[in-house]
Amino acid sequence: MVTAMKVNYAGTIPISTLDWTGKAAVTIFFRGCPLRCPYCQNHPYLEGPSLVELDFVKEKIKTSKPFVSAVVFSGGEPLMQEAIIPLAEFAKSIGLLVGVHTNGCYPERVAELVERKLVDKLFVDIKAPLDNPELYGKVAGFETYRVADIRPSRTPEEITAAVTKTIEIADTRGMELELRTTVIRNLIGNEKEIFLISAWISKHVKNKGVTYVLQQGIPEHSLQKDLRKTRILEREELFELGEIAKSFLEKVRIRTKEEGEEVI
Repeated sequence: MVTAMKVNYAGTIPISTLDWTGKAAVTIFFRGCPLRCPYCQNHPYLEGPSLVELDFVKEKIKTSKPFVSAVVFSGGEPLMQEAIIPLAEFAKSIGLLVGVHTNGCYPERVAELVERKLVDKLFVDIKAPLDNPELYGKVAGFETYRVADIRPSRTPEEITAAVTKTIEIADTRGMELELRTTVIRNLIGNEKEIFLISAWISKHVKNKGVTYVLQQGIPEHSLQKDLRKTRILEREELFELGEIAKSFLEKVRIRTKEEGEEVI
């Protein structure tokens, strides 16, 4: 007997204008993630099953359809789950655009979505310079949680190789692509690190119209408790980092609690 595919489901935002700039979208959150980023605000979604039928999630998408032009799959890490394929098929069948928020650890699933024309835009995290696996691993929680039950399921070298491959697939196929770095004081996102990330993007991404976004990390609900009292980067500090990125890249934006999204 064939077992029906299920979704490890975390929740839905029926109408969001924040998850895909310029579009109203229904956002579906998946449970599970191979990483344990210390600053993660969605850490309640990282573990544990909450299995629902595919039709349950399809109905959530269908209910929002009159009010949105897109669906965004987020998490957690949506590409961990095979169910994203039939859900993307369903969204396309009812005329919605499909966006995916991903940490980049599943290039093989990105390739399938792209090959089958089931995704319109990818939003890929670059958590640290990709040519520095040690730092990337630290930001992904490898150092903090490696001896715990919730340690990341990938090595730093595997993570950076997968993210690089994901970006390469999207870039070579001409996908609309947004790359993002979440900046947390004293963890990731100082001037040198943003310089190195921006230089890497400029060198390795052929599409010079790629958008790079610096996101203001909000530490107060972080997975790692000792980060929760970290002072948030001010909008002016993030703007200065954006100007460093702008010296390499054409399209740079910052996202802050104070001013929302701004073009540098």
